[in-house]
Amino acid sequence: MNESITNVCESGDGVGYNISSAEWEIMRALWERGASMTSAEIVARLEDSRGRSPRTIKTLLQRLVAKGFVGYKVDSADSRVYHYSATVSENSCVTKENRDFVSRYYNGDVAGMLARFIGDSDLSQEQIAELAALLETKKEDARL
Repeated sequence: MNESITNVCESGDGVGYNISSAEWEIMRALWERGASMTSAEIVARLEDSRGRSPRTIKTLLQRLVAKGFVGYKVDSADSRVYHYSATVSENSCVTKENRDFVSRYYNGDVAGMLARFIGDSDLSQEQIAELAALLETKKEDARL
């Protein structure tokens, strides 16, 4: 795993840029791999999934580098080859996106968001039990 991954979903300069849906695809590829990838490897992985051209994928990759979410190292054997890696963790980015989502659409009301999701979903008895257990654990944690 990349040791330079930060704890928050911000660029290396501390600015909190947004990651577009298309850029998320690249980030997911890097996070899933857990190691650096060349642009050719990234293109090969994503080209078929959404029908994006190699040029588009490389442009998105460069945007992520410019925003500070992705870093790169030049290959020691071939200076034309770059090895790209995530500079932010998936967990920190998902946490930030979740907070932004709740803030934007539910005015920061997590309980309201959960009530809406639960009300709008067809949940199995097993899923309801899992949610109840999560809430019970959260209730116990709040008492401490």
